[in-house]
Amino acid sequence: MPLKTPATLRLDLLKVVCAVAYCFLGGTAIAQQKALTAADYARAEKFMGYYTNPLVFHNIRPAWLPDGRFWYRDYSAEGNEFVVFDPVKQTREPAFDHEKVASALSKAAGKSYDRWHLPFARFEYSADGKSILFAIAGKRWTCSLKGGSCSELTGVDVPQDSVLSPDKKRAAFIRDYNLWVRDMDTGKEAQLTTDGVKDYGYATNNAGWVHGDDPVLLWSPDSRKIATFQQDQRNVGEMYLVETRVGHPKLETWKYPLPGDEVVIMIERVVIDLDTHKIIRLKMLPDHHRTTLCDDLKCDDWTDVQWSPDAVNLVFVSSSRDHKQATLRVANASTGEVRDVLEEKVATQYESGWRRSNWQYL
Repeated sequence: MPLKTPATLRLDLLKVVCAVAYCFLGGTAIAQQKALTAADYARAEKFMGYYTNPLVFHNIRPAWLPDGRFWYRDYSAEGNEFVVFDPVKQTREPAFDHEKVASALSKAAGKSYDRWHLPFARFEYSADGKSILFAIAGKRWTCSLKGGSCSELTGVDVPQDSVLSPDKKRAAFIRDYNLWVRDMDTGKEAQLTTDGVKDYGYATNNAGWVHGDDPVLLWSPDSRKIATFQQDQRNVGEMYLVETRVGHPKLETWKYPLPGDEVVIMIERVVIDLDTHKIIRLKMLPDHHRTTLCDDLKCDDWTDVQWSPDAVNLVFVSSSRDHKQATLRVANASTGEVRDVLEEKVATQYESGWRRSNWQYL
């Protein structure tokens, strides 16, 4: 067989490229000419998460309890149930009496529920551990742990844009760039910080690409301390949004750091002791407005910050602006002393976990 000249090889290669281009571009053009029908969309929709997720059983997402145990919602062919697992004792038991809770809740709510299809996805234990609390259609309910009775909670509506303490006695909120608390029984309000000013306020919920009026903070398990920060967004560039409406448009302005900006949002971590009315600043340099989960401090919840069960220590992760460095730290909540426990560095940006941090302080 005669050897092919370079010119012949180039011609053959060109034929291959043209053939491939025809297969892809021509095939795409033909596909684009086909009109999609309702049946096509319905077939594609079957692969959406709300159809496929129920097909996966026993997918565990732990919600940790202060004592080191965790609960999870276990999905099975029958339905779902709430389970508490003890990693130390390696025991698994129902979080409450599902059958009796379903019966008592059906009677109290006037609707029929069964043990495998309770109308809530999350719950929490009461401070005394004798009942569970949950929400249904915006209303809060409580049921005794053994399911003897259920009742709708009244008079404990959480004020808008506030965070309720674990014992449900106080709610923290922002006013004039400072942090306040409201007594849930008397309605009396108390100011916790006094040096908050515009663009340098406490518990500020602003990452630039997303922002809100609700505070970003974490109550200690005993409801006596608050972990939060004073956010420095002074000299950070601004973003503008013009909302069109009938009549004059509305202009919204907020701080929004962009890639390449030298001045970005920074946070100064603090602990507020409600018993002594002291603000303890953690002895460390300001952190970037980042977590290991997303480009915000609040990814569904305030992630990467956890209290020790006795509220003595505050554990958190400091993440660099480019998501290439993460440092796990432990702070003494009374003195503000901080020690580094673990540091990780990677060559490329990464984010870890899904909806909640993938680490836990035990």
